[in-house]
Amino acid sequence: MAPFSAFTTAVPTLFASVHHRIMRGMLLLLALFCVSSFTACLPSDPPLDTSGDLKIENIVIGTGATISADTNVVTQISATFSERLLNGTFVTGTTTTFLLVDNFTMIPGLDQGLRGMRVGGERTITVPPRLAYGNRQAGMVPPNSTMVYNLKLNGTEVFLIEDLVLGTGAEAKFNTNVAVRYVGRLRNGQIFDNTTPGGAPFTFRIGAGSVIRGWDIGVNGMKVGGRRRLTIPSLLGYGSRGQGSIPPNSTLIFEIDLETVF
Repeated sequence: MAPFSAFTTAVPTLFASVHHRIMRGMLLLLALFCVSSFTACLPSDPPLDTSGDLKIENIVIGTGATISADTNVVTQISATFSERLLNGTFVTGTTTTFLLVDNFTMIPGLDQGLRGMRVGGERTITVPPRLAYGNRQAGMVPPNSTMVYNLKLNGTEVFLIEDLVLGTGAEAKFNTNVAVRYVGRLRNGQIFDNTTPGGAPFTFRIGAGSVIRGWDIGVNGMKVGGRRRLTIPSLLGYGSRGQGSIPPNSTLIFEIDLETVF
């Protein structure tokens, strides 16, 4: 009976093995078909609509501080604004918030459309697709959408970089390591942080994101032996969350001495 038992158990086992290999092959082919079909069926991005121009309509001319036309000047603004599609559908309802005009953070058309605006002013900015979200879906914004912004400028604050002492040594650049000594104050003069006198300097890598963005921007370009004062708006500091003894939405003032670049 043993050979029989062996035969009766071996045949199902062999069948199962062959069946398993066949099923694996079928599943692999099915997977490849599904992937190729899925890829083929995915909607491709339409060509970018390059028509249309940036349109700026001043509703109210402001009389206060002006947002600089110089794209090298970084300005934090307080604005009441809304964002909608050309058909009137709101993407962002009317809200008051802080925005950063820095030729980087916002869509190009909005950044360009804000330049030259004065505090107290109201403006409608119509942005063509090529200067908005382009030919790709962006949340609820369809590809090649013209965007319309209604804004009231409530206030501005420029990110100030002042060289108190010009250094003559090695220059700090993005992706270089630096050693600095510093003192940080709030606008009311309260010191919230500083390197310990006589202690080790503070080291970090510029552009690595290990410090607030205002430092990455503001220390870049310093030379060893130099001293800078940075007046940093909150969006380039700790924003609405604050940090330790730093209240939310605080402007930070640092005096920084660059000791070493390595």
